[in-house]
Amino acid sequence: MILPFADSFDYSQSLSLYIHVPFCISKCSYCAFYSVPGCKEKDFDGFTERLLKEISVINTKMGNHPYETAFIGGGNPGCLGPVRLGRIAAAVCANGRPSEFSVEMNPESLDESFFPLFGNRFTRLSMGVQSLDPAALRFLGRNADLQSTKRGLELSQELHAKTGCTLSYDLITCLGIGHDEISDVRALVDSYPSEHISVYALTLEEGTPLYRRNPVLPDSDEQYRILSSVWKELESRGFEHYEVSNFAKPGHRCLHNCRYWAYGQYAGLGPGAASTAFSADGKVRRFSFMPSVKDYAAGELFSGCDCEILSRTEAAEELVFMGLRYKGGLDVSRFEDMSGKPIDSRLIRSLDGFALRDGFLVPDDSGLMKADGAASAIIGEL
Repeated sequence: MILPFADSFDYSQSLSLYIHVPFCISKCSYCAFYSVPGCKEKDFDGFTERLLKEISVINTKMGNHPYETAFIGGGNPGCLGPVRLGRIAAAVCANGRPSEFSVEMNPESLDESFFPLFGNRFTRLSMGVQSLDPAALRFLGRNADLQSTKRGLELSQELHAKTGCTLSYDLITCLGIGHDEISDVRALVDSYPSEHISVYALTLEEGTPLYRRNPVLPDSDEQYRILSSVWKELESRGFEHYEVSNFAKPGHRCLHNCRYWAYGQYAGLGPGAASTAFSADGKVRRFSFMPSVKDYAAGELFSGCDCEILSRTEAAEELVFMGLRYKGGLDVSRFEDMSGKPIDSRLIRSLDGFALRDGFLVPDDSGLMKADGAASAIIGEL
């Protein structure tokens, strides 16, 4: 049975919301996410108007319950400006503010006009810094040079002081250009304190300008060395390594992303956004909106959305891959209920870097490095 998008979620369960803002000033050389540079005001307005109507429909389905968490990402949501972004934030909070409400913003877009949206709306700012090395920023094709990046970081520090919002910064490692990752980490942590840092190893995504340039990147052994040293540096600075690429000060894990890793349901709105819906009929559905700003703005509500119904095995596989990559761990009972098969206790004992704790298979730091291999071993038993 094919259900309409808005009717496919189990509203008796908590629901998170992701909004994809598909606009940016210029596209970074490594980025494979759907985004469109150089859009005009009419594009922003058309996107915003449809989005607000779709949020309103979901809000009504939820009754008086707020979203568990919400995250506005992109692209660069700052392109919308404070008025449009404020309207979207108000719509998300119509049933009450989520327990965590994050917004992404690139350093060059943050200014004081956005500050009033924090405190009473947004609780968390996620900023794509990527590097404090000018050569690395040029290599990555970043729109923001070092001066603009530092200005955005300084404004984020001011925002934190005024509103108490949580700050999260992103860094990219393993660039293969003589990049000193440890110096990058120290420069960021020492000069711009935050509660959360995400560290990603650069990957060459097909179709991107960086992929076409085909630079020489560190091999797997060198990546392991680089990532291990970065992880140790952040842990020595009081950050908990709670997911493969994520570090948080105590009490500041990204609750929205933890919902993904715990395989919770979420609605994704906007061109290119995906959703995972646990329907009342017991089915797991995956929705994906077509990545087209023009079609989204001109289309009917929830149109241009593909639906896939996952089999029990497919859903169980997703649960495993997500659960083993963070320290919340894999819910073994839920996996066995979903797949209809138990996990062999001998297999669990054989997984180096993992331990069974209160029914969850939980990785340590070494296990996080081996998460995909461990997941493949469990899935291979299905």
